[in-house]
Amino acid sequence: MSESTPPKYRVVERLLRARIDRLDDGALLPTETQMCREYGVSRITMRRAIDEVARDGLVTRHRGHGTKVNRPEPEPVDHRVEQGEHFDSTFTGFFGQLTGFGHHVHSDVLELRPVRANFAVARALGVEPHSEVLHMSRRRYVDGSVHQLSRTWFLIGQFPGIEDEDFSEQSLYGYLEKRHGVTIAKQNLSVAQVVPSRDDARLLGITDQRPRLSLSITALTSDGDSFLYGESIFVSHDAHIYFTATGQTLQGS
Repeated sequence: MSESTPPKYRVVERLLRARIDRLDDGALLPTETQMCREYGVSRITMRRAIDEVARDGLVTRHRGHGTKVNRPEPEPVDHRVEQGEHFDSTFTGFFGQLTGFGHHVHSDVLELRPVRANFAVARALGVEPHSEVLHMSRRRYVDGSVHQLSRTWFLIGQFPGIEDEDFSEQSLYGYLEKRHGVTIAKQNLSVAQVVPSRDDARLLGITDQRPRLSLSITALTSDGDSFLYGESIFVSHDAHIYFTATGQTLQGS
């Protein structure tokens, strides 16, 4: 099997998901034997494909009664704030952006202490792996609802007194600019889909295993020095990240 060819059970899984989308709640799937013949695969492959869709709650096996389709209740939509963030040249940050639209932003500061930098943190901050850095972990709410889990790392001693600050009701970016004179000149962003760890899911109140949007940010000064690295996981499975790009006039021919 080449690297570009998916395993057979993944192919069957996709076909099963498409099939389930066309069925009503409680509908019975054909027997494993029938589907093995239909899809031309072994029973082991068929069972693994069913296991994958069952893990996402799309079907339920009933001994002696077959496999039934589940139609999970749609997640309630919080109409008070769209799940996601918007990035443009103003660098207002999450707190400034949402409060600017009239929302109340609150954070539970779960951790603010020195830790050892992993490879991603070390690369972003320009230090050796396992160097000691300052780590802040926050569970962030918008209008009383959990919105995201945010982790931020700084160089030790870079911002004296930050460990004594209360960030439950204030902007980190605003604090850094006001107290330490640091402003963001550039942000390097990376967006990915991740399945939250068990601990992260517990903190966010997530009960399913669907991927969530993850955002990584490296903030730099006008000198090109990185002073902050952050990672956020959004609680909603349909969160969005919006970017505003501005043009630049090119000189010369």
